Amino acid sequence: LTIQKGSNFATTDVSKELISVMEGISDVEGIDFTILLDQGEYIEQATCSVNSNLIYKAILSVVILFVFLRNFRATFIVGIAIPVSLLFAIILIYISGITLNIVSLGGLALGIGMLVDNSIVVMENIFRLKKEGLSNKEAAIKGTAQVGGAITASTLTTISVFIPIMFIEGFIKEIFLQMALTITFSLVASLLI
Repeated sequence: LTIQKGSNFATTDVSKELISVMEGISDVEGIDFTILLDQGEYIEQATCSVNSNLIYKAILSVVILFVFLRNFRATFIVGIAIPVSLLFAIILIYISGITLNIVSLGGLALGIGMLVDNSIVVMENIFRLKKEGLSNKEAAIKGTAQVGGAITASTLTTISVFIPIMFIEGFIKEIFLQMALTITFSLVASLLI
């Protein structure tokens, strides 16, 4: 038998359900089956690989931040932006009906590098103002206000690159739209953070 899933269902879910049904059938005497190809298994492995790469990338981003900022507190503050932005992005992904698959997780992995950009720009401006003698609170408020427009424009410019994907037709649109929306959600989250 060759079994194909419908477009509305996840390959891994169909694969698991099918295996459980086939195991139930094999309990009948004289019936046996062998799985020759299970794409759900490969997709599961790829998803786990993307998940681990996502975690490694976040950790590496924080280490690189520490090397350049040379300040544990600043690194911690910027590093917090990564999981909070990812959580916010995952909530938006869930609300929009996108499933966590290789494409959407790949979009999150691509977005991690961009997540810290806004935080770094704001943090550097705050440090500059603190060196000029402002208090922590004043430096934070004034520093964020000074670069707020620039980082908003930069983020919106990056997001606008994905607008043409909405006009693509067919299956390709489904794949790229998921990635574009995932990256957009993570960038919006980083801007808010």
